[in-house]
Amino acid sequence: MLVTKHPDSNTLIDYASGSLGPALCVSVSAHLHFCESCRDKNYELTSLGGNLLESAAPAEMRGDALETILGRLDEIEPPVPFRHQHLAEDEAKLPELVRNLVPDSGIKWRFLSPALRISRLAVGEQKYELALHKIKAGGKAPAHGHKGLEVTVVLQGSFSDGEGIYHEGDYLVREPGHVHRPTASQNNQCICLSVSEAPIQLVGAVKRMLNPLFSVTPQ
Repeated sequence: MLVTKHPDSNTLIDYASGSLGPALCVSVSAHLHFCESCRDKNYELTSLGGNLLESAAPAEMRGDALETILGRLDEIEPPVPFRHQHLAEDEAKLPELVRNLVPDSGIKWRFLSPALRISRLAVGEQKYELALHKIKAGGKAPAHGHKGLEVTVVLQGSFSDGEGIYHEGDYLVREPGHVHRPTASQNNQCICLSVSEAPIQLVGAVKRMLNPLFSVTPQ
C-alpha cells in the first residue's frame, strides 16, 4: 500500500539534523521504515549536512579530547539482543525500532475503551507521551479533540475518520482543536504509534467517565 501522508519538510530537516526530541524522533523513524520517498529525502539532507560540516572551519579542541572520548567508550554497555518470545504474533511484526522500545516482559496493553487499548513507551521524554494504540477490527475509538499536538503513525492495519482512510506508514499530524473518531477497518485490527503533547478531550456522553483514562504521561 502506497504511503500518502508524510512529515513536512521542516520536520524532516529537524530529524536529519538531530534536533527532534526522543518521541518525535521515534515517530519519524517509524514512518521511514515504510516510506522509501522520505528515506531518500533523509539521505539527501544528512549528506548535505555532512558536506556543510566538511566545509566548516575546524574548531579548536582541548589537548586531552581524544583520550577523554576513548575513555568514555569503555563506559558504554553493549546493546542487548532483542528477544521476541514475549510478543504476540502481530506485535512481533512491528518495526524493529518500535519493538526495541518494548520492555523485556512484552507489551502491556491497558484498557481505554471497549475497542481501544494503549501501551506507553519510555524514551526519556519530557514534553510528549509516546504510546502504542490498538483498535480492534471494526472498532471505534471514542470521539475526541486535541488540546495539544498529536502525531500518529499507522504501524499495522488501517483506520478512517471523517477526513480519510489511513494505511501502514501514514504520518498524521493533528493540531490543537481538531476533533475526530478513528475507526479500524472491518477486517483487521489497527496498531498505531502516537506522540501526544497534551491530554485528549473526549466528546459525547462518555466524556466524564473516561476522560481521566486519557491523561498524558511523558516518560
